[in-house]
Amino acid sequence: MRAVEWLEHPHDFATGIPSGRFAAKLKMIVGQVRSAYPHFGFRGVKDCSLCLAAGLRSPGPIWSQENVFIPGSGVVYVAPGGIVHYVEMHEYLPSSEFVESVLSCPDPHSAEYYEALRVSNRGIEPPLQSAEDFKKWVASFGRRD
Repeated sequence: MRAVEWLEHPHDFATGIPSGRFAAKLKMIVGQVRSAYPHFGFRGVKDCSLCLAAGLRSPGPIWSQENVFIPGSGVVYVAPGGIVHYVEMHEYLPSSEFVESVLSCPDPHSAEYYEALRVSNRGIEPPLQSAEDFKKWVASFGRRD
């Protein structure tokens, strides 16, 4: 497994075309995470330094503020939602383990996804709440029971 790669100009990173339906599945997961966990976005967005360095217009801001959690084999991968742009436009090729994990990732809206994250994290419960549960939790602060 490779360490963190800097998908920024002027750093080098692995390139190639991932097999099969990887890019489409990754894009779908980013959308599913966005709708299932909108409250887990982070502040700040960014432009693509690779596009800017090539004299291209950045598609920015790209989804740098969203993180996707991908259950793997004994590991949970975390990537910014903008990874889709780097795969599609800059031919970023993540590790084969990450590609396989994305292809087998359950729908983030499902109980299977939550369980896969728990198993991948060696039995530790993932600190994720659905948007609905999060809204209930926030609303509970205004109540006096």
